[in-house]
Amino acid sequence: MTFGTTPFVQRGTYNDPVFAEAMVVRTDVFVREQGVPLENEKDEYDDGSIHWVVYASIPSPSSNHAANHDKHAVNGVSSETELSQNRTPVGTIRLIPPTISKKSYVLLGRLAVLEPFRKLGLARLLVEEALRYAESEGSAGGFDLPGEGLKWDGKCYIHAQTNVQGWWAKNGFYRDDDAGEWDEEGIMHVGMWKDVVLERRRSIVTL
Repeated sequence: MTFGTTPFVQRGTYNDPVFAEAMVVRTDVFVREQGVPLENEKDEYDDGSIHWVVYASIPSPSSNHAANHDKHAVNGVSSETELSQNRTPVGTIRLIPPTISKKSYVLLGRLAVLEPFRKLGLARLLVEEALRYAESEGSAGGFDLPGEGLKWDGKCYIHAQTNVQGWWAKNGFYRDDDAGEWDEEGIMHVGMWKDVVLERRRSIVTL
């Protein structure tokens, strides 16, 4: 199925409208489609996490022409305000920073795309956005907790549903054989890793 839409991504936190729209997608996919209890879908990590939503927007013919020549578009994705009209949230992902989880790694999760919009590259787009943000924040030391001796080294972890671990592998993640497989909400999962290369930035001291 082909959609005459232009996808674009927005990032937000728990108190932003982005999170409410992320929950619309998560509820549709995880609760309605996969049978996860509604009360378990939202958890204690949502508050401190970073959330992304990808939207399908149907611009007017004139703005569509402009979007095709938008010099600010990256990989065909534009965040220009004219594309926000008639937007529909169709996919989401979240990132739990080490500063929230107190773990030595970034935890990606809650990746979901509405069924009619799958196989359009939106899931990969969301993962790339999250990893790009992690690389930027991590390189600047934003995921470190010096007082607790935590310095993020670029490791990212996911709890992948076993039936899609091949998809994650195609996107650079490798299986955590030590973790084995486990059941989450009646769905079997495996752990998978990906290493992000960080460019640690030295502090500039002005004398």
